[in-house]
Amino acid sequence: MFAARLICSWIGAFGLAAGAFCQTYVQLSIAIVGHNTFTSPASINGKGEIAGTYFDATGYHGFLRDPSGTITSFGTKAYSINDEGAITGSYGALAYVRDPKGNFTTFAPPGSATTLALSINAGGVITGSYYETGAPYAPHGFVRRVNGELISFDPPGSIATAVYSINTNGAVTGSYQDAYYSRHGFVRQLSGEIVSFDPPGSFGTAPANINDAGAITGDYLINNGRRFGFLRDPDGNFTSFDPGVNTMPTSINDEGAITGYYEAGFNDNGVNVIFGQHGFVRSPDGTITSFDPPFCSSNSASPTSINRQGVITGSCLWSFSTAGGLVGWVRYP
Repeated sequence: MFAARLICSWIGAFGLAAGAFCQTYVQLSIAIVGHNTFTSPASINGKGEIAGTYFDATGYHGFLRDPSGTITSFGTKAYSINDEGAITGSYGALAYVRDPKGNFTTFAPPGSATTLALSINAGGVITGSYYETGAPYAPHGFVRRVNGELISFDPPGSIATAVYSINTNGAVTGSYQDAYYSRHGFVRQLSGEIVSFDPPGSFGTAPANINDAGAITGDYLINNGRRFGFLRDPDGNFTSFDPGVNTMPTSINDEGAITGYYEAGFNDNGVNVIFGQHGFVRSPDGTITSFDPPFCSSNSASPTSINRQGVITGSCLWSFSTAGGLVGWVRYP
């Protein structure tokens, strides 16, 4: 099912950073003749190990790809991998942690109908969200400690909490909806203190990832419907950026490099004229470089994770598939 394909592509920055340079892309999967295969790498750790999910005729499967390219498949969805090789994700209505030896432990907060474990830190602490079994069936945040203790939480005023990322220090970030259905960002420290935040001018804030320094990236909505990327530094200062239209950062590494995707093009009135979806990497100095893996069709790059070495993984529509399909990839700087 899986194949590795090395492509060295000369690309420039799509009107952003000057120059051209050779990037190496590794294709992680191919469409099987007769049906579609959808491969979605979700997380890459400091060793270059990648965890993600693929879907085929038999259903969803998690996978682990080691730095040599060897793929290990297992029957569940995988969302995050830490530097020790522990993976977390979902298994039906339950969440799980898979240790580096391949042993599984499932878990769910008391009173949960569905649990989504989305991030695991270097120490094995996991965060995510769960939906309660009774009305109003709202989502809440949780932290699972290494000893199995589960802590449920919600920012003050939240009627729906979504948690996406945890760093080595135990700080987690996500978003919540208030009683007026406005969405705000938050960061919860290891002590349990929760700070709510919104970039200036935000009509809806969606943090995606937090690094070990406490810097957070994500996107926010402005009143004309466009989305901008943001960087919130550890002191709470915001930097907004937008390489095109509807910028969606997905990951920040410990050096402060950010990856994600954006849509290109808009007219003089600010109305979106979409020319395609492109990947980007924003360096710590603010320089933004656009990219599209050469085997992606219709400008469909969707980066999901960047490690400390600047290696990025993600997925896209595969241009060489007649049956359609989503292909995984790795981009080496």
